[in-house]
Amino acid sequence: MKKHITKFALFITLISFSFLASCSNDDDPNSTDNTIAVEFTEIGLENSGHATAGDDLHIEATIVAPAKIALVTVEIHSETDSSIEEISETFTDYSGMINAEFHKHIEIPASQPAGDYHLHFTVIDEQGNTKTVEAEVEILANTDNLFQITIDELGNGTVGNSSVSAGNDLHVEGTIVSTNPIATIEIEIHNEEDNSVPGIEETYTNYAGQTNANFHEHISIPSGQPTGEYHFHFTVTDNLGNTSTVEYTLTIE
Repeated sequence: MKKHITKFALFITLISFSFLASCSNDDDPNSTDNTIAVEFTEIGLENSGHATAGDDLHIEATIVAPAKIALVTVEIHSETDSSIEEISETFTDYSGMINAEFHKHIEIPASQPAGDYHLHFTVIDEQGNTKTVEAEVEILANTDNLFQITIDELGNGTVGNSSVSAGNDLHVEGTIVSTNPIATIEIEIHNEEDNSVPGIEETYTNYAGQTNANFHEHISIPSGQPTGEYHFHFTVTDNLGNTSTVEYTLTIE
């Protein structure tokens, strides 16, 4: 009988220690309860996963951070050559937000070597918790000599100081000379100051196969589009996947 009581007491003791250890871990202020959630929605133009040296890398992501975002960092480094200088940026304009739609364009230096890169996207909240998600990115060689893009007309005013009224069409004219046949032409218009403002995007395939194209299109600007300063991106992609982008400031009135 005594043996049974001893075994039972030992069993109860083990359970007690297990319970106390569990509570201790739960109460440990140094334990990591990372509740931050991050999901990429786009990396590279139209989620292509690549960018061209001398242009920018388009990144969009959805962030949920119950303890509120403190900052976001983006770091891009070569997979194969540690001597290549990494690209890094820190963003604080989402600070204090619980839910955020991250939308940024990371400048890729014109001298950045082509190749496969690793992207680290890190969110740090106000309690010091962190969440990092990773993605593969390809940086293509600088293609400045493959394309000649000239925009002659962009809305009202002069190119570089252009405007358009909400509810009207944005008139875009220009010429494109491409060493290789054109595959697509893409236009993206986004508000630089307010990430919650919907962007405007158009893709054109009616110039495919041409190496010398006269671009002439009208882009509808929604009547409810908020007024303000926007960034206008005009990107040409050839049949080999090379891209070149020109950018201008556009005011929507």
